[in-house]
Amino acid sequence: MRWRRHRTDRPPPPPRPVRVAIALHEPEAQLLIGLLEDAGIPAMQRRSQFDNPNMMAGGAREILVPARCELEARALLDPRPDDEQAA
Repeated sequence: MRWRRHRTDRPPPPPRPVRVAIALHEPEAQLLIGLLEDAGIPAMQRRSQFDNPNMMAGGAREILVPARCELEARALLDPRPDDEQAA
């Protein structure tokens, strides 16, 4: 049995992006990404299903943001009504 040393000089891997929303098609995804980027939150999209070249802008998209921006992005995309407005 050989022992392996773990390298300690490697930087930690970058954090994975977090899904904050699902858009039904590409134009909706672009709209959500525009809202996030206007607020200073970097965002990107990816297809959440199979890739069908015949459906150019169709198909669901996942909106991804860095993990450090997740709470801000969720608050922007899904604002909760105040107690006064809910009544």
